[in-house]
Amino acid sequence: MSDEFLRMARQEIQSEIDNLKKILLSCTNDEQLYEESDNIEKHMHKIKGLAPMMEQGKMGEFAKISDMLVKYISSHGVLDGSHDIILDAIKKMASLFDGQTNINIDDFKKHVKSRYPGIFEL
Repeated sequence: MSDEFLRMARQEIQSEIDNLKKILLSCTNDEQLYEESDNIEKHMHKIKGLAPMMEQGKMGEFAKISDMLVKYISSHGVLDGSHDIILDAIKKMASLFDGQTNINIDDFKKHVKSRYPGIFEL
């Protein structure tokens, strides 16, 4: 990847994380998250695509899981506890983007899988 592409991709991911943070500041519960699920999914989808190209695999995994969860919510309705899980994912993606390396994706996967068995396999 060229330096210019990486610079632009980095700016794009930062913008998407900032937008997600703004949305989650206005959402305080699962019902409001459901109402914003289409908007959230658009931002997650961009991160899911760009992060692996920037060798940000963990961030891409958080976005992939979150994207799957938000798509489910969008098509099936309110999902108990989803607000906290998506908020946690956004915080972890932001920390990864800021250079923190000790964030464990496996714990997040286990938590989501145990919380929502049958929605998707991780």
